[in-house]
Amino acid sequence: MKNRLSKETSPYLKQHQSNPVDWYPWGEEAISRAKAEDKPILLSIGYSACHWCHVMEKESFENPAIAAQMNENFICIKVDREERPDLDQIYQNVAQLITRSGGWPLTVFLTPELEPYFGGTYFPPEDRYGRPGFPKVLESLSGAYKNQRPDVLENANRLVSAIAELEKVTPTENKLPSQDGLKTVFQNIVSWVDWKNGGFGGAPKFPNPMNLSYLWRYFLATGVGMAEEATLFSLEKMAQSGMFDQMGGGFHRYSVDASFSVPHFEKMLYDNALLLKLYSEVLTTSPKLSPGLKKLFQKTITSSFDYLMREMKSPTGAFYSTQDADSEGEEGKFFVWNKSELSTILKNQTDLDFFCESFGVSVSGNFEESGKTVLFQTKIFSDEEELRLQKLITAVLDSRTKNRIPPGLDHKILTSWNGLLISGLCQASKAFKKLGDQERAISSLKAAENAFSFFETKMVNPKNSSSLYSVFSSETPTSGGTARIEAFLDDYSFLAMAALDLSRSVSDPKTSSNYLSLAKKWADYVIDSFLDTENGGFFFTSTHHEKLIGRPKTLFDQAIPSGNAVMFEVLLVLSELGLDPDLKLESIARENLARFFPLLEKQAFGMGELALSSLLLVSGVIAVTGDDALSVCQHPHVFQKVDPEFKKGFLLCHQKTCLPPIATLEKTKEEINRVLVFGPSLI
Repeated sequence: MKNRLSKETSPYLKQHQSNPVDWYPWGEEAISRAKAEDKPILLSIGYSACHWCHVMEKESFENPAIAAQMNENFICIKVDREERPDLDQIYQNVAQLITRSGGWPLTVFLTPELEPYFGGTYFPPEDRYGRPGFPKVLESLSGAYKNQRPDVLENANRLVSAIAELEKVTPTENKLPSQDGLKTVFQNIVSWVDWKNGGFGGAPKFPNPMNLSYLWRYFLATGVGMAEEATLFSLEKMAQSGMFDQMGGGFHRYSVDASFSVPHFEKMLYDNALLLKLYSEVLTTSPKLSPGLKKLFQKTITSSFDYLMREMKSPTGAFYSTQDADSEGEEGKFFVWNKSELSTILKNQTDLDFFCESFGVSVSGNFEESGKTVLFQTKIFSDEEELRLQKLITAVLDSRTKNRIPPGLDHKILTSWNGLLISGLCQASKAFKKLGDQERAISSLKAAENAFSFFETKMVNPKNSSSLYSVFSSETPTSGGTARIEAFLDDYSFLAMAALDLSRSVSDPKTSSNYLSLAKKWADYVIDSFLDTENGGFFFTSTHHEKLIGRPKTLFDQAIPSGNAVMFEVLLVLSELGLDPDLKLESIARENLARFFPLLEKQAFGMGELALSSLLLVSGVIAVTGDDALSVCQHPHVFQKVDPEFKKGFLLCHQKTCLPPIATLEKTKEEINRVLVFGPSLI
């Protein structure tokens, strides 16, 4: 028998449709039953690619005895955190407050009024790993609700108040971003760099592209060599590591160790979007990239783009969400190899030895004492080695595709993550053009335009053309689908930035202007529906969303950039491009950056995107007009401004001032570099 989740379209929810647990999706039916029967709610939040979500399902949710205990004492609700990030953000705080750590699966116990009274993440079926067994937890919390109700309600009130305090940011002073302040931010972020392995900090190690992006753009603005070195070193280590799929392209979510050697194998669209953009930006804008790094980054960008087009692109033109960490019930099985398996593909012993030497394959392996190896690039290869390896990689990848069962695909389409990828594809197009790969340059930009077209047409609320939907889901990857769930701040911020990136990537003036108009429309809607007029910033949910126990606000980056910080960037760009006649957009951006910059100076590591928006304010946006304006739009702060009347040369406008027209392309590039560099005071 199947439970209510069989009617859902989320692949994660459908994974639980045959559990003996009487699962409900989040909604009025479950909440009303909890109130009518005076039962607490067991809220379980996860996502389809989550390894430990699968573990808890097998151990507990498929266990008839544990399921019966859950059904008898709780109303059980299952949530896909990728569909309802608002619920995840609110209730993730419970785990943080109680256990000092968060993550998935998230397990929270609520009163029928949706107030949490206990929470954690993964619970084993019996006492293990220093964690209480799940049946013991269920018994204790159901007993408390029945027999110690005043204590439960008091604890719930305390948690709700604590969550409200966590969400509240009350700066002690207003301070506009400055060159000196940005130097402090740089020093804070660079102090976290792992100069042995690349990246930041120890295990587990995430790619953290927002912090790396800040270091790179800070280098472009100041010439500080340490910022350049930290970025290039980290990108080199990640590209060569096991966190990058050396055969099929694309990055896994994070590394379980400090050296990027062994990943947690799920692939998320957002990671690949952000890293595609970062590698492409560095390759495009670096003044002195070494031949070896150029070759490595070219391979990383190319294989990532090919992976996205091959495995993540939907028939709609938009892109799917995630690929699972597990296949055939084992984490990483699709991606790891031993020498014996490779010998059946690479039958020539010399080829086999060369391949194993190049990708670190050893008898002992490096993956969980299994004798299998997560492939990694042992060095930067010469042109001759690269050419030879490419044939071997093609053979191994072809065998993997034909003979192994691939990880599960979550075919949800998310507006926010696609917005990030559209920006990444625009930047990749510039990188391919610089590399002379004209075919991929055209394909990448076309993919960005096609994906954007899907959201511009299929994800608009028919009742309000300024309002978007957040999720497009269907029964299968190839079937028709439904746009649903009111869009969140990230959806508008990332898609508006994607529109701006497209506007400086296309040559047709009318098309470019259309993208700018859409970005302005969504920015206006966010100001009307998300702005916190009392404490500053934008709420994650709009005034039209379901009323929950709080309205979260995302100033800090998570795995994706802060929607607030990206929207501040959108407002600054729109203002410089002349779409802000009364300077309302710039005023909101400046006021909020002044409000939150003191917090950034203290906690820079977790606020990389806010650092980027602060840098944009200080360095400024350049609006360039001219027939060949696209040729100088490589720098992340340079945008195309369409003016059909301006025919000869180039016109640069910066911080509301237009410079004298410039006749040549070379002089224009020199002037852009001069204007955007802070000068010797910080070098």
